[in-house]
Amino acid sequence: MCALNKSNGLMKFQLKGSLKKSGIEFSRFVFNGIEKITGLEKTFFIEIALVNPYISPAEPVLGFKPRVNVSAEDLQNVLAGTVSAQKIKSEALVIPSYTVIRAGLLGSGAKQLCTYTSIKNLSISQKSFDIQADRFHFSYEQLSGQIECSPAELYEHPEFLCDTGNISWNLHYEKQFFFTKGYKSQQFNWTVPGARTLFSGNITVDGKEFSVIPKKSFGYAEHFWGKSLPDSWLHISSSNLTSLISGKLLQNSCFAIQGAFNGRISVLAFFEGKLLMFSADSPKRSYQALWNISQTPDKENKEKLHWSVSASNRSYVIDVDMFCSAEELFVRSWEIPEGNRKVLKILSGATGGEIRLYRKIRDSLELIEHAHIATALSEFGQPEASEQ
Repeated sequence: MCALNKSNGLMKFQLKGSLKKSGIEFSRFVFNGIEKITGLEKTFFIEIALVNPYISPAEPVLGFKPRVNVSAEDLQNVLAGTVSAQKIKSEALVIPSYTVIRAGLLGSGAKQLCTYTSIKNLSISQKSFDIQADRFHFSYEQLSGQIECSPAELYEHPEFLCDTGNISWNLHYEKQFFFTKGYKSQQFNWTVPGARTLFSGNITVDGKEFSVIPKKSFGYAEHFWGKSLPDSWLHISSSNLTSLISGKLLQNSCFAIQGAFNGRISVLAFFEGKLLMFSADSPKRSYQALWNISQTPDKENKEKLHWSVSASNRSYVIDVDMFCSAEELFVRSWEIPEGNRKVLKILSGATGGEIRLYRKIRDSLELIEHAHIATALSEFGQPEASEQ
């Protein structure tokens, strides 16, 4: 019970003080579901993000929504020929202020659906993770909601940064393992309250029904808050690991990688009782980490994206290699809290790969575990240049 309470505490609402008008907070849930008719397995995500919510508490303000900024005097001057129309700034740049719920799936047929509301329309518990709105509920154990976006609506509102379609979900989840450390600073905070999480229930996308079965859900839950988003976004997480040494499913193993935090990344891993936490807020000499994202052709000369991460301290080395076909990568867009019509463009995939754990013995390495990763949330992103 004590461990569960601590895990729940990592999910509590944190956007307080100055962050209410100058900050971002989001909770994210990732899991696998199986289509009822075909048996096809898909990876899904559900997120709730609050962006500078108290700048405009009564109604959502999206930074990308076109806003005419032409006064009556400007119009008269143009008509009179005393000023050029090109000199008039036709769109006002604003600071975004809203709550957004995003949900979708990755891989073949990937999509992201979004809906926006204001902080006034939310019921948020200050003592626990419990957020409710008209058609949504996020809590320690339950997730429910629905989103719809028609082609006509998206045509009228391209600033929604989403796709068309509909998605609904009704889920129960149980966190089995969490990491006590992630990253903590005045600028960014990242925690992993559900590094290995069991989901159950159902999710429906464009009329296709998927069953979410606990043992096959391979779920993940994280919580992020701070003044902004990192300049470079790197994320890999999975609990779907099978040992290539024993051939057995590693039912008590998981890992999560996040960054970049001021040029460093956090690498957290749990291998059947062995806990390793290389946190980016720890002293620089305590561990080293290298990472790279590169394109590489496969045997059929199709492009793949390769995530490679290596982290080590005096006793252990962790190596991770993830691969995803470029055809199955999905580009998602998150608006930067500072506004100025900037977004964080994120390449997302439900990828496979391998992870290795070594023990250092003098000048050599002893392989402790070598596992296949069947599915992992793998992401890389950077901010897009401002539109002027």
